[in-house]
Amino acid sequence: MSARVEVRRLSKAYGRVPALDRVSLSLEPGSTTALVGASGSGKTTLLRCLAGLLAPDAGEILFDGRDVAGVPAERRGVGVVFQSYALFPHLTVADNLAFGLDVRRTSSGDRARRVAQLAEELGLEPLLDRRPGQISGGERQRVALGRALAYRPVLLLLDEPLAALDPNLAESVREALARAIAAERTTVLIVTHDRADALRLGDRVVLLRAGRVEQEGAPRDLYRYPKTEYAASFFGSGALWEVEARVEGSGIVAETPVGRIALPGARPGRLRLIVRPEALSVRASAGTSVTVRGVSYEGDRSRIVFTAGGRDAVVFGPAGLEVAPGDRIGITVDPRFLVVLPEAEAAPSRAASRSQTA
Repeated sequence: MSARVEVRRLSKAYGRVPALDRVSLSLEPGSTTALVGASGSGKTTLLRCLAGLLAPDAGEILFDGRDVAGVPAERRGVGVVFQSYALFPHLTVADNLAFGLDVRRTSSGDRARRVAQLAEELGLEPLLDRRPGQISGGERQRVALGRALAYRPVLLLLDEPLAALDPNLAESVREALARAIAAERTTVLIVTHDRADALRLGDRVVLLRAGRVEQEGAPRDLYRYPKTEYAASFFGSGALWEVEARVEGSGIVAETPVGRIALPGARPGRLRLIVRPEALSVRASAGTSVTVRGVSYEGDRSRIVFTAGGRDAVVFGPAGLEVAPGDRIGITVDPRFLVVLPEAEAAPSRAASRSQTA
């Protein structure tokens, strides 16, 4: 049975250095929350507090309304998967999967059924008789995940589960992880510094910054509706253009480094625009002409860097587009895909952002 987990005003410091500063968040039963942030943001400290491996200085941790502050780690019903896997090298894959069941003296029949179920969910059936040294890193990570899930924890904590894997292995493990989480319906917290993993794996995403929650919400909202410049830059690349928006006719327009654009739903005044690549298009005979500063080819597309308004910006063009540094190309802006931040660090205009899908 998965638990509803509440963290209330949790604080933890190492000496005089605060790692968590009154952090509050909720994990709904059966949900997957991705906790993301730069190094030193407090992610691992929060995970260790939830697991019972570290005592907070202040605040509460509640499992289904029950304060677990005084409950030792082994009695919290929490499964933890560390980046290092921590498998038992002398045990087979099957015995590693069953380790938690054996500790709880599970019957042999229930043990065999649970191991078989996890092996099927995680694609480990051909590997059950092998030892960790005989399987790949991605397979070891799946075994570690299965071992943590075996006794059906009320909360599963994953600490950078894909960080040690190369891109191809990470993709296969990511898919296996998503399938297993969906099948087990366990409350899950994934700690990661990788924004792509956070956006792809989390039902909700929590962004930490210097021990505080910077923003939380659905993955799409954190990308499309960032509340601060930090959140906007963390979840997507893009140039920052400062513009003056004014009323013109019945709408709002602004002069940008690549020409005048309409900003539906924005307010007049000084604004900052986060200009991500999807907001820009290359046009051979339209738009504002800019000078190419750099080009890299990514197989199915070209990544083109140009400078506008004193800042570098990126636009993606078709793979067959032949351009080189120093060439002039035409750029057009689709205002539906701009992120609008006011001069103060406040929420961007949702009206402007919603117009992207109108």
